[in-house]
Amino acid sequence: MSRRISGHRCKNQSRMTATGSMTKFSYSAGGVEVDRYIFLPCPHAHRFKYDPNSPPFRPRTHGQDMAIPRRVWACAFYLLLLVCLLRRTAVQSQPMGEAELLLKIKRAWGDLPKLAAWSAAASAADAHCRWPYVGCDRATRPGVSPASSLPESMSRVLSRTPSVAFRASHTLTPHTTITGVFPSALYNCHSLEYLSLSWNHMGGELPDDIGRGLGANLSMLYLSFNKFNGTIPVSLSRLHNLRLLALDRNLFIGSIPVEIWSLKKLQWLDVSGNNLTGDIVVDGFAAMSLVMIDVSENKLTGMIPEVFGHLRNLKDLHLSNNNFSGEIPVSIGQLPSLKALSLYGNRLTGTLPSELGKHSLSLSSVFVDDNKLTGRIPEWLCAGGHLESLLASSNRLNGSIPIGLANCASLMELSLDNNQLSGEVPKALWTSGKHVFVHLRNNTLTGSLPAMLSNNLHELDIGNNQFIGTIPAVALGLLYFIADNNQFSGEIPPHIDYGMPLLQHLNLANNKLYGNIG
Repeated sequence: MSRRISGHRCKNQSRMTATGSMTKFSYSAGGVEVDRYIFLPCPHAHRFKYDPNSPPFRPRTHGQDMAIPRRVWACAFYLLLLVCLLRRTAVQSQPMGEAELLLKIKRAWGDLPKLAAWSAAASAADAHCRWPYVGCDRATRPGVSPASSLPESMSRVLSRTPSVAFRASHTLTPHTTITGVFPSALYNCHSLEYLSLSWNHMGGELPDDIGRGLGANLSMLYLSFNKFNGTIPVSLSRLHNLRLLALDRNLFIGSIPVEIWSLKKLQWLDVSGNNLTGDIVVDGFAAMSLVMIDVSENKLTGMIPEVFGHLRNLKDLHLSNNNFSGEIPVSIGQLPSLKALSLYGNRLTGTLPSELGKHSLSLSSVFVDDNKLTGRIPEWLCAGGHLESLLASSNRLNGSIPIGLANCASLMELSLDNNQLSGEVPKALWTSGKHVFVHLRNNTLTGSLPAMLSNNLHELDIGNNQFIGTIPAVALGLLYFIADNNQFSGEIPPHIDYGMPLLQHLNLANNKLYGNIG
């Protein structure tokens, strides 16, 4: 099972497939708005599926992390989602003009075999409306169509993540992809609003003038999972209506242009999985509408900008696997909309914000492992009752495990290995809630285990602590039980193989136990 079973990444273990893409053309003819929709096949389908026969969850190894959630989000529409609104007068508007533009785009994409039926030989006025993957409809609303008039799969992106917004109902598996450099022919769509060229084999540097060429109407730009390189063009900051910018999983270098943070309407920024360096400079910051920031898996340095803690709409903050240092801003713990906080794999010091979770009542995941954090675990992490994952291993946290965390009914994943925690573990941790994975190895925790563990518990690692008492006799869901180097005593349950029928790995070394196993 992959690490991100809960929270924002691959939450429902659902099977994701790449499908196709839609393009919409609109023009005005005789006072009537005419819409053209193009549905293009995907180059090939990608499936991400949880294998129930795979080994149980193990603590994540950085570098093998599920970048593919954000990653999986992008695979919903694989090739192109393009809304090109061509507003012309009735005299200027000729169906052949639409056909010519479609053919130009086809050529720019290398004459994909799936589009072989797109041909200039057709003579009927609306022949292109019958081309494969092209549909035409009519509406009485003039001008640029608002989101509410777009197809449901397109309009939902305004309020939901891409994994929901672009999930298609069927799968196509042609074996073609778009290659080459960014197609500047798209500059001809002067009213372009949505553009996705994700999951292809495009490369080279993005044009310096991309922000001017794509036009001021562009609101969503997906270029994820390609091979674009060079620096991120500063001209992207000219796209003043941009709400979503996804440049993740490419080969970009250099720093994040400071001008990007001046986009007032920007809600979604993903530049993860590149080779970006330098500090995050936020001079002139105006992107107060941000809902999601992902700059993870780069080589960024410096401190976490304080302004991130003042984004009242921010739900997801992903800064993991960089070289950030310094303390986590206290204001991060006061974000009212925060759901997912991912800071693992940095050099952060200081404490976790003491009020983390108190104001963020939808908080579902906190990933802060592999840092240099000290202090106590915040009491409020599960205040909203939605916390599913807390991964804070390999830090220097001290104190005891809060009773509120142990009683958290929604908690499935708890990893506190390799810290300096002490005190008695609340008994609720073993018997209540949905706890699936509990890792407390290498601390100085005390307490005892009950005779029966929760059926939900699949993996329990409490090695190298100071637990006492006897070994549980019943744990029907347990797959891994590691309790070496403690102070357990007494007889090993004689029929432990019956009480733990799914057990695959057992380590009880260096205790005071006796008896036979199995």
